Amino acid sequence: MKNYEIIKLSTMWSTDGLRNDVERILNEKSRLGYEIVSVSFGINLWWAPTAFITLASTIAVPAQ
Repeated sequence: MKNYEIIKLSTMWSTDGLRNDVERILNEKSRLGYEIVSVSFGINLWWAPTAFITLASTIAVPAQ
């Protein structure tokens, strides 16, 4: 069984800073064993650059 998590990051200052934050989180979560499902960039209602990261982790289900 998979457990999904969506992380949202926004910035009003620097798209380079946002990209660096996304890379840091991706590296950290991948070291922890998460599967990277998707990464998307866009803008929010106030035109702030925004990133969405979708992660999945496998949950061990005990045998019955």
